[in-house]
Amino acid sequence: MAGATMACGRTLAGTAGIAPARRPGNVDTFRLGAGRTSDHAPAEGIVALKPPIEGRVRIRGGRFVMGSTPAEMQAATELCQREALAPRCTDSSRAWNPGPAIRAEGHAHEVTLSTFEIDRTEVPVRAYARCVAAGACAPPSFPVGDPRYDQPDFPVTHVRWEDAGSYCRWVGGQLPTEAEWEYAAGGDVGHVFPWGDLWNSHLANHGSFAVDPTDSSDGFVGLAPIGSFPDGVTRTGLYDMAGNASEWVSDFYDRDEEGYGYPRAAQTDPKGASFGPYGHVVRGGSYRDPAFMLRTTARHASPFATREIGFRCAYSMATNPSKP
Repeated sequence: MAGATMACGRTLAGTAGIAPARRPGNVDTFRLGAGRTSDHAPAEGIVALKPPIEGRVRIRGGRFVMGSTPAEMQAATELCQREALAPRCTDSSRAWNPGPAIRAEGHAHEVTLSTFEIDRTEVPVRAYARCVAAGACAPPSFPVGDPRYDQPDFPVTHVRWEDAGSYCRWVGGQLPTEAEWEYAAGGDVGHVFPWGDLWNSHLANHGSFAVDPTDSSDGFVGLAPIGSFPDGVTRTGLYDMAGNASEWVSDFYDRDEEGYGYPRAAQTDPKGASFGPYGHVVRGGSYRDPAFMLRTTARHASPFATREIGFRCAYSMATNPSKP
């Protein structure tokens, strides 16, 4: 890029005085028959090319600490207490209040994962529509043409866990496991957020913990086109791992009798609980979720499709042996 800039600079400097020298001597004769002049060029026929951001990223296998330590849970609670409904952050009277939800991020434990690939972006509406047209996926439940959700470059939402899995199988993959998703989001260093350890409200499409959970301070009240926050990517180049649409993963969600979501023992390529009364795990937080729910270790669950939940697919190297 530097060389191109310098070359451009030399060209501009070297053309000083050339334009007047090439100007026809009889300007009026030159302009005759050239048509009316205008300050604006017509836009017809001009095509702006934008390089696609979709595709896959390979995540090399390794070890990491999955879940949150007691100190990290306390930090998450303190982040929650910056919100309008701060008094509820330590209220454990309901299963989905922040307190019990954060506790379900424990126990922090070592996980070893095999190499896998994962979609760079959340699955957009236009891609999912191709699966529907092929008869391999059920249509999303939003009304056709609804401007809040039915936009080609929006992440597809209103999709059941089962149908998200059908789409991933249709493209040769599967929903990521919860461990794969967290490793992809936080890396082997375990970043608090996909971009690093400090919260920045301008790096994700987020909401708030308030009576009205919408928050337009990031530039969007509702969903945003995929890839709208390039400065919020992971170091491997994954978009929207925090905010925009939250994301289905393959695991069931469960908690033990103490309210923890994970075992203490180390695991290798874990698949999660075989059943859970809360439905399947949802990761990443959405455009209606506050900062503490956009952490890479934050987890939620749902038994059905919602306006906030989308997904991305993962791809096992064991089932793609031809790839390098």
